[in-house]
Amino acid sequence: MHLHAKGGMTMNDSDNVKMTINIGGEHIRLTVAFNSQDIVRDAEKAATQLFDEWRRKWPSRSDKEVMAMVAYQFAYFYRKLLIMHADAADIAQTCNHRLSDLLALDYSSGI
Repeated sequence: MHLHAKGGMTMNDSDNVKMTINIGGEHIRLTVAFNSQDIVRDAEKAATQLFDEWRRKWPSRSDKEVMAMVAYQFAYFYRKLLIMHADAADIAQTCNHRLSDLLALDYSSGI
């Protein structure tokens, strides 16, 4: 935190702030980096929208069951993203090696 020229305090991106999010009527207290507030609110909104949609779609299911379904859906997407990220990193490394090999050929041939 820094002292502002007019005597107030300003937040650094790395400063932590306390937030409370609400998903499916459950209030969750969080401490997050100041610069992460927008993504936290976006995640809260996405989870709430899915919870509300599925709550309407399956009215006979309990809130707890719908919340578990939402948790599973986000965990599934998260795991899928981890796999995609690892695959992309492997492809980038392969491209980097191929490019290095091509550049080495160009230099060795005098081009």
